[in-house]
Amino acid sequence: MPDLQMPAPQWSRPLRLIHLLLAAAVTAQLFIGSFMRSPHRGRPDTFGFETHEVLGATILTLIIVHWLWSFSHQHEGLRQLFPWTRAGMHNVVAELWTGIRHQRLPPGGPRNEDGGLAGFVHGLGLLAITAMAATGASYYLSRMAGASHDSLELIEDIHDTFAVIAWIYWGGHLGATVLHSLLRQPVWRRMFSLKS
Repeated sequence: MPDLQMPAPQWSRPLRLIHLLLAAAVTAQLFIGSFMRSPHRGRPDTFGFETHEVLGATILTLIIVHWLWSFSHQHEGLRQLFPWTRAGMHNVVAELWTGIRHQRLPPGGPRNEDGGLAGFVHGLGLLAITAMAATGASYYLSRMAGASHDSLELIEDIHDTFAVIAWIYWGGHLGATVLHSLLRQPVWRRMFSLKS
């Protein structure tokens, strides 16, 4: 049974920096994307759309860096983010159940060799943001290549669907952070502090 009182190891400083930059960029991107207008024939690009493109390129770069980090750092890499083995999913369910029973969320940080709930949740977020950034990049490249209006509309619809998923994830993630704070678990400080 997971010990929710035991202090968890902290994610490495480079990974915390990547997380901080991604959190800030994605938050800004979601809000800008909600209020901007996409350019169409006869309607010029707007400042909001151009900002959305620059932030999108920034997020795509950070996502690539995150994936490279995850592939090259076993202790806090793919096994932590995607504990989709039998042992990993057992850890996820056990931490969730123990947290519900004891009214405490498991602490963040790499938990063990097979991952846990915090890594699993972050892995889902990484997939959602990767899909959103990839479809945004696809829209940009297709638009630059002169793709038809119908093709662009289809890519935009797929991108918007992933944006809704990202909004849901963002709200849930923020809610979990607030809940951690209410339970006097300093996850916010541990994740966003760049101190060792």
